[in-house]
Amino acid sequence: MYRAAVIGCGRIGSELADDLRIHAVYNHAQAYSVCRDTKLAAVCDINPEKAARCAERWNVRHFYSDVDRLLSEQALDIVSICTPNETHSDILEKALNGIPLRGILAEKPLALETSDANRIVEHARERGVVLAINYGRRYSKRHQRVHEIIEAGCIGQIQKVSGLYTKGILHNGSHWLDLARWLVGDVARVHGFQTGSAEYIDPPLDTWLLFSSGASGYLHNCDGEAFTVFEMDILGTKGRARLTEFGHRYEIYAVGENPHYGGYRSLTKTQEEYGDVEDTALCAVEDLVNCLDHGGEPRCSGRDGLEALRIASTVVASARCGSPLDVAKPCDG
Repeated sequence: MYRAAVIGCGRIGSELADDLRIHAVYNHAQAYSVCRDTKLAAVCDINPEKAARCAERWNVRHFYSDVDRLLSEQALDIVSICTPNETHSDILEKALNGIPLRGILAEKPLALETSDANRIVEHARERGVVLAINYGRRYSKRHQRVHEIIEAGCIGQIQKVSGLYTKGILHNGSHWLDLARWLVGDVARVHGFQTGSAEYIDPPLDTWLLFSSGASGYLHNCDGEAFTVFEMDILGTKGRARLTEFGHRYEIYAVGENPHYGGYRSLTKTQEEYGDVEDTALCAVEDLVNCLDHGGEPRCSGRDGLEALRIASTVVASARCGSPLDVAKPCDG
């Protein structure tokens, strides 16, 4: 039985379980509580009242408002880091420098700077800590089926990829970029375009992408104050895969005869599935436990988190200098 702690008791840490519209396990505290191989031993939040509520919610005896105390007083095997984006790198370093952990499940982004993320990934490797990143769609069985369909060549060679997102290129944008990298392949070159205030720490950007395969795409930022949206549309030479409603719906299309005009070929829907994006947080915890028991890499490793951040950071650099950039290369001047 692995002893686990959750650092950060907000929505993704715990409070999503209180949303009556949610019937799946999307939060970390619940995932550790229901996983048969883990025990939620402690929780921590800078707000002591929030930490106490979380502890009561999941019947946990130990709760803290100080990360250092948590790490010094508790014998833990796994920690989840569910704090605000700007705190991730510092808390990850504290966890890696503290008690001898076996695994860490961190929320995205891994850090705000690629240099910090790279150091964290290497530090985890040196200490033998399995580092997993909760880009939750990798842990969704629905998204895994789409991955298998694309890998099997059912939609042919990928030509174009397009998408919509809100709330910053590092925050929700990196979710999209990780998903695109997983489904389509590595991103070689990007061009970011400013669509909101340049003063944002995590700017809202439109992005043109060129994949190593030769496919190209465009990611459109939308106004998160108006509504939230997350979609991806992948067009191949033999078909199409569409993910909409935050991944709650996927559609697969195949090329066939056009029903309206002779001599033309068009795309016809052949598969569709709609429902909950399954227990992604629980699947992430179970995947991490499997790595601890049997070895191997998580479905979304620290290296995957680093690559998503590398792409997003290059988009930001490109927007600032006003020209396309190869991924991971700095902007001249």
